[in-house]
Parts: sequence; structure tokens; C-alpha cells
Amino acid sequence: MKEWDEIKDEVWKVKPDKELAFSMLKMVNVRLNAIKSLDKKEFASIIAENYYEVIKELITAVMSVDGYKTLSHEVLASYLKQFYKTLDRNELFLIDQLRQVRNKIVYKGFFVQENYLEANENQLKFIIGKLRNILEEKLSE
Repeated sequence: MKEWDEIKDEVWKVKPDKELAFSMLKMVNVRLNAIKSLDKKEFASIIAENYYEVIKELITAVMSVDGYKTLSHEVLASYLKQFYKTLDRNELFLIDQLRQVRNKIVYKGFFVQENYLEANENQLKFIIGKLRNILEEKLSE
């Protein structure tokens, strides 16, 4: 994961947009429901990719409420590290690792094994819960 000082130029200030954040939160719920309906053995790659998309959408929604935007997925974990100390080093590492796994799935046809989900799914759900709490708190301000 790159440090904030290395990538802060890939973030720009925008008007805070709670409507966008609410919309993204709805999509997060759709994705999480879809994950529940998929067989982990057959669809491990799709599930991993969807967990990444959920995390990406939650962070993007938080940034939107904060009045920031980026097109770089690498920025997301660094943004959290810089501005939200509720996630620890291991959680940030897992987010960035999942970003890399997602890129391998999308760009190289990589197949995730079911044991990757077995090893990481509980932690991913925990991270998603933390991010959802951050977002919901910001939306209620």
C-alpha cells in the first residue's frame, strides 16, 4: 500500500455528496445479498471480487461525504489510513491485498480458491461492518 504523501495528488476536492453515498450504500446491500446466494466452491472468485467492490464502494461513499473523489483504487486504503484510525494495519493490508486479488481476477483471469474465502471472509465482514459504521455515522451528521 502506498503512503498518503505518494498518492494524495490523485484525490481532488468535490462538493460533499450524501445522495451518492446513500446510493452506494444501497448497492453495497445488493452486493452483500448476492454474495449470500452464491456457492463458495464454484463462485469463490466472484465472491472475492464482490467483497472488494463492497469495500471500494463503502470507502468511496465515505470520501464522497467528506467531499473527496479519486479514480485510483490504490488511494482507498491510504485514505482510510490517513483519515480514519479505526482500521488497524492488518485490516488495511487485507483491503489492499484484496484489491490486488481483484485486479488479478479482472485482468488476468485468476481463480480464487475456496480456502482464500475460508481464511479471510470473517475478517472481510468485520472490515465491512467497520466501514458501514463509519459511513452511517457520517450520513447521520
